[in-house]
Amino acid sequence: MLRRNTNQRQIVYEAIESAGHIAIEHLIEEIQKKYDNISLATIYRNITFLTEEGKIKKVKLNNIDVLETVKNKHYHFTCKKCGKIIDVCPNKLPNFGNHEMMIDNQKVDEIDINLYGICEDCQNN
Repeated sequence: MLRRNTNQRQIVYEAIESAGHIAIEHLIEEIQKKYDNISLATIYRNITFLTEEGKIKKVKLNNIDVLETVKNKHYHFTCKKCGKIIDVCPNKLPNFGNHEMMIDNQKVDEIDINLYGICEDCQNN
């Protein structure tokens, strides 16, 4: 179903896009700091609409649900020191196969990789 893009939906999308990766609780705080007239129900409803439309998605990083805008295929690196989340292009990792892959007779059609370590900024501080 095609829905019109409301001002509130644009505010939610832009807040997620600006953050890069954001937990729902932090998203709500950020939006309500700037727009105290947007209700919690409106924020959740627009998260649902944006997810259904394929504009944002929920990923689990460090056991926390985080929202991000839908982009090209990528993986995530989370800094264990500062918590920063960085997108990592697949071509920077070992080749797991670009097409159909079989592991123990199981057909693998998608791989989700979360990397953890210390980011460049924290290494230099």
